[in-house]
Amino acid sequence: MTPRLRLLFVAVVLFWGLNWPLMKMALAELDFWVFRSWCVLSGLGWFLAYNLHRRVPLSIDPALWPRVAVIALANVAGWNLLSAAGLSILPSGRAGILAYTMPLWVVILSRTVLGDALSTRRLVAISIGMLGIALLLAEEIHALRAAPVGALLMIASGFVWAVGIVLTKRIPPSVPTTSLMFWSFLVGGWPILLGAMFLAEGPWLPSAPSAWLGLGFNVLIVFGFCWFAWNELVRSLPAQVSGISSLAVPLVGFVSGVLLLGERPRPFDVVALVALIVAVTLVIRTPVPRQV
Repeated sequence: MTPRLRLLFVAVVLFWGLNWPLMKMALAELDFWVFRSWCVLSGLGWFLAYNLHRRVPLSIDPALWPRVAVIALANVAGWNLLSAAGLSILPSGRAGILAYTMPLWVVILSRTVLGDALSTRRLVAISIGMLGIALLLAEEIHALRAAPVGALLMIASGFVWAVGIVLTKRIPPSVPTTSLMFWSFLVGGWPILLGAMFLAEGPWLPSAPSAWLGLGFNVLIVFGFCWFAWNELVRSLPAQVSGISSLAVPLVGFVSGVLLLGERPRPFDVVALVALIVAVTLVIRTPVPRQV
């Protein structure tokens, strides 16, 4: 990774990892339809304002629209709805871990759809990373059986996220990331906003400071900077590298859940977290050819 990409990677890992318990705080008061509506509207506003201020063209080649539409429905509608619904059922640490089965799906899809070679180093990294995920869930099986819908929702969110990552790799570099994000939020946000209009229950604004913190963090940081930074990484790195590197997020998310929400560590946790660190290190230290 270049120094710029490393900086973006570290920032995304820290902010997204911290966001899992913060989302849980917001969802303690807000219906997930309402919460995600605020998130989508903020992302749309951030990227529209940026493009207008910097005079970045919003136009996209019509031939790319089918692909952009699928990316939007997968990354914005699919990921945001499935993950928020699952998080409303499961503890933040467990939900975050299940969502990050995504790297496995990325490896499979990038091999079959993009034809990416799976090097020995990446194979070892994904194997170690998935072992870490399995260990983190080892003592959770009974809990997941008690909430199978939540578990399935989180795994599904990881799969649609992987679909979006792989398809994003097929968007030409000439399309600015901020323009791709604007249209993704505009196209993918409609199912969320319509769902909120007809299905949402409860208040549209939180009352507790903790819920305001969770909502504000998403509106001000996650759905602006983090979405931009993550998509810059996806478009600049091989799909397998960005996917496996994202295993650092549940690492931070798990620790954040322990510190902020009092979620209790279990015996396998230390070994699992070390496995995630090793997997991420193997990938981010791999030389990546410069994009031309």
